[in-house]
Amino acid sequence: MKTYIIKILAAVIMFATVDFRNICLAEPTNGKSAAVQAHKEDVKAAFLYNFVQFTDWPADKLSEPNTITIGLLGEYRFGNTFDPVQNKTVKDKRLNIKNLGTFRKSFPQDDAGKLELANYIEQLRKCHVLFICDSERENYNEILNAVKGYGVLTVGETADFLDFNGIITFIPGTEKPVFEINQKVCEQEGMKISSKVLRLARKVIADKDPDADKNK
Repeated sequence: MKTYIIKILAAVIMFATVDFRNICLAEPTNGKSAAVQAHKEDVKAAFLYNFVQFTDWPADKLSEPNTITIGLLGEYRFGNTFDPVQNKTVKDKRLNIKNLGTFRKSFPQDDAGKLELANYIEQLRKCHVLFICDSERENYNEILNAVKGYGVLTVGETADFLDFNGIITFIPGTEKPVFEINQKVCEQEGMKISSKVLRLARKVIADKDPDADKNK
């Protein structure tokens, strides 16, 4: 079923014709709220997979290693949603899903601690896509500043994520998946998101028209 969802979302990105309310997850009728939440997380995961397919990174970002990494930061609710695509080939590279846990703000102040901090920040910077859960909202500034200038496609799930110079955010509280894109920051990071994705966004922030709405 997970693979089916990902294939459906790939078609959505390509053709922009599917109404998400009609995607059937074949969940049991009892526990409806849990099923609806699971549905939303599956759809987010499928979008993250497709963001990889429809984003161009600078050549040096894709050079080494021979992988594309989606990092999950915070208390995410995806469960085993990504299992079917772990190690699959995307853009001729192996897809790596990496659980980064919750954001660490403190490290020992000795030399070993400084090295640990440097290695930790390097893990974040090596990601191609970094999904930052809403549980990390208070850490947006520290996280986004840490990866600034390293070609990381940052994705959040709070309405104000773009205000912190995040690149894509899923808007909470909507019946079907709605997301907005800060194209200006994306381009400053040397990345380019396909027009196929931009057309699906509710709002796209760009230099020429920062308030341009892209309604489906």
